Amino acid sequence: MGGAIGLVIDGAVVPGDEAAYPVHNPARPAEEVLRAPSASAAQLDAALSAARRAQPAWAALDAEERFDLVRKAAAAAGAAVTAHDLAQLLTREHGKVLWEAQFDAGTIGGMADAFAPLAAAALEPRVLPGHGRTTRVVPEPYGVVAAILPFNWPVSVLGNKILPALFMGNTVVVKVPPSCPGTVLAVAAAMAENLPPGVVNAVNGPGVELGRALVGHPGVDMVSFTGGVPAGRSVMEGAAGGLRPVVLELGGNDPAIIAPDVDIDDTLAEKLFGATFITTGQVCMAIKRVYVERSKVPAMVEALVDRVAREVVGDGLHPDVTMGPVHRQADQRRVEGMLDEAQSLGAKVHRPASLRDEDAGRGGYFVPPAVVAGAPDSAAIVAEEQFGPAVPVLGYDSVDEAVERANDTTYGLCASVWTGDQALAAQLTRRLEAGTVFVNNHGTSAMDHRAPFGGWKQSGMGAELGPEGMAAFTRTRTILEFEAEVQ
Repeated sequence: MGGAIGLVIDGAVVPGDEAAYPVHNPARPAEEVLRAPSASAAQLDAALSAARRAQPAWAALDAEERFDLVRKAAAAAGAAVTAHDLAQLLTREHGKVLWEAQFDAGTIGGMADAFAPLAAAALEPRVLPGHGRTTRVVPEPYGVVAAILPFNWPVSVLGNKILPALFMGNTVVVKVPPSCPGTVLAVAAAMAENLPPGVVNAVNGPGVELGRALVGHPGVDMVSFTGGVPAGRSVMEGAAGGLRPVVLELGGNDPAIIAPDVDIDDTLAEKLFGATFITTGQVCMAIKRVYVERSKVPAMVEALVDRVAREVVGDGLHPDVTMGPVHRQADQRRVEGMLDEAQSLGAKVHRPASLRDEDAGRGGYFVPPAVVAGAPDSAAIVAEEQFGPAVPVLGYDSVDEAVERANDTTYGLCASVWTGDQALAAQLTRRLEAGTVFVNNHGTSAMDHRAPFGGWKQSGMGAELGPEGMAAFTRTRTILEFEAEVQ
């Protein structure tokens, strides 16, 4: 891989002032992938100051000129992904399989093209005519946006945040995920190189101190965060001191309700598998619970187990591997602990996938995917977000019961209904307590970027995507123009 990896401050790639730290391969923890730069407090100040200096001129550009610059910068970032083989770097520092890393890292140019029309619509002022006056509601950028990224889909989430922010006239300081910072820093550097200095900045550092300093910094006007619920609360607390607005996309415990009219077959199992185990289950909008009519539980378990049995777990760079490790050892221990608890409560845990022989014994954070039958609702694997490759299959006696149990959670990100009965689908989509409800599909591959995405309850606040997600990066100015009185 070519290209320097460093912090991005005021248009330049610079080393961190603090001590660099090692980033290891989750498939082979003894392998050091890179030495990650770590920003000092002074460098955080410099990044925010650069963003502040650049913002007025950036916002003053004609919108179409700004859109064109962002699209060109995103295309340059996509070219850098190919030129420097950043997908391979992402697999090594993250653990995800190579095809997914290629998709994650390589689509930022396409995202910019898709978001631009939505941003243009969100920037249109509203004109409200009245007797003797005209009222105009004009969207205006906040100024400097702090964008804080998760580890699971870091480049795609980078695009979800900074592309709308830039389109709407903001400048950004990105806090990259410290456990896999290299690819995101390289993509941010490629974008910054093709934009005016200070428009895009990126900082990194281990632990939580840098993120806390960024959220609470007086140079920040708005925060956009994706991550877990506890971290989301911390972001809200940090932003509250300056009454800064936040957009939070947090975790989920997504239910999938399989209606009684649905046949349990390989096609259904394939769709459920893809929506559950993508990124080794480390996706907020992945299926976390499957509800099926009680008499069909054995058939559903068998179909899912048969599908899982085809998986090969191991190093995501190997072409035979279809599922990589989880990202961190703590994640491995958490998921295994949930599975152990479920077994202790009488559940049956099915784990038919194979671990590639060459990857066994290397200490990788591998969690063979699991299908869990017979877990009580009180088990952690049901009640909590497992964020790993394990899914419980839960029986119900009535659809009403399934809805009640599906809603019995503090989360409300996504849910899905699987049925051929349109009337039933319409009824259930209104009753499920989630920001996004799918019918006969679920998850990342089923998303529509033209519609807002955001969680209910403790799954977040605000929205990404759609015109609403673009508008989240603006505040409004109301201008009331009265006719001049004739003397």
